[in-house]
Amino acid sequence: MKIGAIAQHISEDLDYSINAMKGMGLEHVEFCGAWDLPAGQHDHAQTEEIVRILESHELPISCVSPRCFYMLPLLSTETTDEAYQADLAVFRSSVALAKRLGTKLVRALPFQRPPVVFGSNGAERALAYQNRAWPKFLKLLEPIVEVAESEDVTIAIETGFETMASSCALAARMVKDMGSRHLRVMLDTGNNLYSTEVPYPEAYDAIREYLVHIQVKDARVNVKEARVDFCPLGEGDLANYLHPLADALRRDGYDGVVSLENVYRLDGVSAEETFRQSVDVFKKVFG
Repeated sequence: MKIGAIAQHISEDLDYSINAMKGMGLEHVEFCGAWDLPAGQHDHAQTEEIVRILESHELPISCVSPRCFYMLPLLSTETTDEAYQADLAVFRSSVALAKRLGTKLVRALPFQRPPVVFGSNGAERALAYQNRAWPKFLKLLEPIVEVAESEDVTIAIETGFETMASSCALAARMVKDMGSRHLRVMLDTGNNLYSTEVPYPEAYDAIREYLVHIQVKDARVNVKEARVDFCPLGEGDLANYLHPLADALRRDGYDGVVSLENVYRLDGVSAEETFRQSVDVFKKVFG
């Protein structure tokens, strides 16, 4: 198990972020973006500068993580739509960047999920849109998987409470149903809290054989009030599960990267300052 961070969540200045990471002992970079642009959306000159900066620091790149497919509504999206094709182009650009940077992992965020995906005894008609969501999801994944297979990279589908991989149970079902070794799971511990799965062992056990990357963040979640409040690592609902999860990763020989993700923000406080509020706990647990 190796530890790193999402560089952008320290600063939009990529060079500054990497220097800060190195100073904190975090040496595996997850690249989500720089200069207020997500991964895969930089022009040629910016891309060359990204490659130059990352290569100059000589740190391994764990994953390239664009935001493609995240905002596309599942039931009303077709693979021929302009928005889908634009996101597919971003994904292709991210794949090309990942290969230049020496990683085979590229994240995808899989479409906005309808409130109910499966239903029976009348619920399929009243709530679950005639159970069309899951087959549609698999159909929309096909071109993305085809790119990954042709380029020999791995798609890391992130668990996210508003997406079609809202739980580890659904993420595992996705991998099994698609049947491609190029499609695997990125566990986001903070997002997954909203799924109401127990983070460990329930959620972890569902996807451990498909797990290729982890983003760690903490939050306080109130599903009944539809509310999420981010907080420093170890101060939210994940607190009691951090050590058991880390122990399981060591026991199972997980050889991927655990990335510290910092989306916790306070008014008048920089992203770097809020990042530093979690880094010591992160290193103690996963380092």
